[in-house]
Amino acid sequence: MTLEGRIRELAEPVAREASLDLVDVEVKGGGAQRLVRVTVDRKGGVTIEACQELSRRLSVALDEQDPVEGGYKLEVTSPGTDHPLQDREAFERVEGRAVLVQRDEGDGRVQQLRGTVTGADDSAVVLDVDGRSIRVPYAEIVKATQTLPW
Repeated sequence: MTLEGRIRELAEPVAREASLDLVDVEVKGGGAQRLVRVTVDRKGGVTIEACQELSRRLSVALDEQDPVEGGYKLEVTSPGTDHPLQDREAFERVEGRAVLVQRDEGDGRVQQLRGTVTGADDSAVVLDVDGRSIRVPYAEIVKATQTLPW
């Protein structure tokens, strides 16, 4: 199992206890410069305090299990607006937030939809775009990210 996989196994139950969804685990660099980045989110968003608390709890779990050789810096963060949204879980976490979805129209053209996520199911996300409800199947999404509301 990869180092990211071992850290994910340790981080998932700790995040779940804090009512957070583990989005991603990255390990970058090596030696004393190694960075362990854990990205979490939840419906309604994540506060700085939630990230700080998870960082404290996760530090204890990582110290006890010691999956990372040598020193490292732990960073617990929420996804930025550029983090890709790809599946039901990701869209459910950002329900009520503004997103930009690039949709493949099937003829080589890409349509850009800017709207608010109003729902998601196993096959598609539903957006409110200027008062219209638009269903976009995941298979048609080229790229989707959160966007700032202004």
